Amino acid sequence: MRSLRAKILLALVISVVIALVVVLLITKGSLRHGLAEYIERQEVLQMQELAPELAALYQQESGWGFLSGHPWRWNRLLRLTRPPSPTAGEFIEQQRRPGPPGTSPRALHERLNLSKRLFLLDAKKLRVAGRVVSPGVQYNMEAVEVAGVVVGWLGFVPAQIGLPREAQRFLRNQGRMLLISLVIALVIAAALGFLLARHLSRPVRALAVEVGALTRGEYELRADIRTKDEIGALGRDINSLAEALEKNRTARRRWMADIAHELRTPIAILKGELEAIEDGVRPLDEKSMRSLREEAKHLARLVDDLQTLALSDAGALSFHKQELDFGSLTRQAVEAFESRMGSKGINLELQISDGIWFDGDPQRLRQLLHNLLENCCRYTEHGATVRLQLQLINDRIELYLEDSGPGLKTTQIEQLFDRFYRVEASRSRSTGGSGLGLAICRNIVEAHQGSIKAEHSSLGGLGIRIIFPLAEGFDRS
Repeated sequence: MRSLRAKILLALVISVVIALVVVLLITKGSLRHGLAEYIERQEVLQMQELAPELAALYQQESGWGFLSGHPWRWNRLLRLTRPPSPTAGEFIEQQRRPGPPGTSPRALHERLNLSKRLFLLDAKKLRVAGRVVSPGVQYNMEAVEVAGVVVGWLGFVPAQIGLPREAQRFLRNQGRMLLISLVIALVIAAALGFLLARHLSRPVRALAVEVGALTRGEYELRADIRTKDEIGALGRDINSLAEALEKNRTARRRWMADIAHELRTPIAILKGELEAIEDGVRPLDEKSMRSLREEAKHLARLVDDLQTLALSDAGALSFHKQELDFGSLTRQAVEAFESRMGSKGINLELQISDGIWFDGDPQRLRQLLHNLLENCCRYTEHGATVRLQLQLINDRIELYLEDSGPGLKTTQIEQLFDRFYRVEASRSRSTGGSGLGLAICRNIVEAHQGSIKAEHSSLGGLGIRIIFPLAEGFDRS
């Protein structure tokens, strides 16, 4: 199979050859046709110059009798009317602006034997003198008039020998020059085509190497593409793809390690508790049962979160959207956490607008609100302030939840939606949760065509801003 460089070079060479051959044929034909037309015009001009002289002789001799049957008089007449040789001034002018060789009036007269091809007919087109013509054949003829009356016809038989030898030599020279030009242009085109093909094939080969590495799972390789054309754009896209695949592989490895770690801990605790009870180290009492039950609940919650996240990533998480009052749904979610927040002395401020209708899944939106409020209960300090705002701004719904602290660093905020991420790595699971809550929140928001982001709160802590677009034409005001 030919390489891309060979294909580009071959295509350019073939295109140039075809173009130059077409130009060669057209130019050669045009020159030949132009010379033939020029020669014919010169013959017609000589015939037109001879016609008035014949008319004067006809009037002087009172008819064509002086020529009929006297061919020597016709030949003598033609010799007397032959185009004269150029004067010195005309010769110099011809040298300054030379035309095709062998095409001057005198040269045409001599080279094409015009005198032997001329004929004279009377008014009834009967032969008087000159070349014998065939009846019924169309010839170039010029009327001979006396006092406005046609008394004869002067014409000539077309030359059968083609162009003069000088004109033919001129055409051959021109053909050779065009052929040499074709070869030179072909060499230049081949050289430029080779450079262009090498320029185009080099980044393609680099991209092919990178794509081959990607298929083998080697995501670290990057193609050095610096061009600003379509190949450069493709190279940058493939580099971005490689970078994304490398990040996904790293995230997947971390994800698998985190899953194994998260599952190992409650399982190890359960295993240790059960072994201690079997060995009689710990009695099977209410305290032991409560500890086992808490670890089992944590394990079940972790598995449920993993399943929810996996289904969401695969696009298989079920959503049953319907028209709902988002403000009422938000108030119901807040009521479920009022007692817990009250026990921690958290001051809850609500700014929920009425009549905000939204087309969404009530179960998933309730899960979203519960995860956000659960984080507030776990991570805010005693006596902190939590503010929840829900309002309709133009054509979008904005939900903003913020607290008074503790605050987070910018690098920590950027990782909040990563799976299994906790602000404090040493935080206990009973306090810190599974680390999947905000990742699930992001998937739920994106499934409703919304956006979610974390930022520094004006209260000093963390702020979560969620924006849902209203469907076009949806209005429940």
